[in-house]
Amino acid sequence: MKPLTLQEIRRTVGGRSTQALPAVGPSISAICTDTRHMQPNSLFIALCGENFDGHRFLQDAAAGGAIAAVVSSVPENAPPSLQLIIVPDTRIALGKLGALVRKGLRCKVIAVAGSNGKTSTKRLIDAVLATKLKGSYSPKSFNNDIGVPLAIFAAESAHDYLILEIGTNHPGEISNLTKIAQPDIAVLTNCSAEHLEFLGDIAGVRRENACIIEALNHRGLLIVNADDPLLLDAVADYPGNKVTFGFGSHNDLFPTDLHADETGVQFMMNGRVPISVPLLGKHTAVNALAAIAVGMRLRISEADIVAGLSVAKGPEMRLQLDRVGDITLLNDAYNANPASMKAALETLQSLPTQGRRIAVLGDMRELGVTSDQLHEEVGEFAARCNLDELVCIGNLGRLIAETARKVGMAEDRVRLFPDADSAALHMPRGITGGDVVLLKASRGIGLEVLAKAIKENRSKKKEAHAEPQSRKV
Repeated sequence: MKPLTLQEIRRTVGGRSTQALPAVGPSISAICTDTRHMQPNSLFIALCGENFDGHRFLQDAAAGGAIAAVVSSVPENAPPSLQLIIVPDTRIALGKLGALVRKGLRCKVIAVAGSNGKTSTKRLIDAVLATKLKGSYSPKSFNNDIGVPLAIFAAESAHDYLILEIGTNHPGEISNLTKIAQPDIAVLTNCSAEHLEFLGDIAGVRRENACIIEALNHRGLLIVNADDPLLLDAVADYPGNKVTFGFGSHNDLFPTDLHADETGVQFMMNGRVPISVPLLGKHTAVNALAAIAVGMRLRISEADIVAGLSVAKGPEMRLQLDRVGDITLLNDAYNANPASMKAALETLQSLPTQGRRIAVLGDMRELGVTSDQLHEEVGEFAARCNLDELVCIGNLGRLIAETARKVGMAEDRVRLFPDADSAALHMPRGITGGDVVLLKASRGIGLEVLAKAIKENRSKKKEAHAEPQSRKV
């Protein structure tokens, strides 16, 4: 990042210093919130949360190379060598600094928002652009008012692009984040039922995601999924260029001859360009179209776009296909809402198997007053997916199980566990060779515990089977 003076930092965050700041002097070349990753000549932001307080680590920050810190109070043990800038809220200060550093970036900033597919689309865009350009993307799901500034701070000045993921679960978050990111290109993947506890309804989700245009460069580009005409209406005020994408042929970019299997998806873009992407699920085709639109905007050739998508890699725990001995684990347990739950079930249906298709579905969180209804809808959908076994986890997972039984799924094919730990204790023993197992729930359900138990169980079975063969006669 471009070096900043302490005076610039103080003015930007609107803070006051505990001692006179030099008019000139040491420049800040890095901004950090974790003392385990401090660098020389850095600024430490003392964030506070329910289970942590950065003010306790000022001495560690100084020892790691920090020359200044932004704080909301001054601890008694604050090292005298550390210049302190006091603000009412260090988290707000972090965002202000993110916006400042963003203004100093020369690269194109691409923001990806929407209900589903943000992280995968971010990775697909990078796969396309990296064929000819240098850049970076926000790690993991760094998509809130902490993650977005941190991704901006990590961008290199010589890079051509920076891809940011923009998330939300409360009204006003995207408005704040887009003003920090100030994107040149924005992608809206879709809008569906998510975080309804705070956003109210689907219309509220659309309004929230449409806020991405508030700080989008007026000479930039908005790439929007127009399979949802109401989403297109929600961003109608954007004065710049728009590109639409989606399954429908009314879009600027759409797939034809779509085929999805265990190797990924294959389709023709607008009926003329063959595209192959090694990520699972037919929805990957739509995400890839968004990446293609970004590539075209940044003048990546058609041949390079095709080549980049053909070697794209997806994020962990998002329809991640793992071969575990003689079974297949389809791990999509990072998060869940009704649309992504149904997409995962469709992907499970598309996978070949020599054994059974087993879906493990858990609670979908933050769905508000419609939560029961939406879980029941998923149960009805699951019952029609020709599953050999449906395993449901959690209080809301119970509604999925009950509805599946009501609409005709056999009692002995539906199982229910109160939590992931209980499922991990009992379920792996029932999995047999050739089975394909889907794991899908909101992150708080912790299905990674079950994934680990399944892998350990298959490993033990493999060792037990191999042991007699290894004995000497």
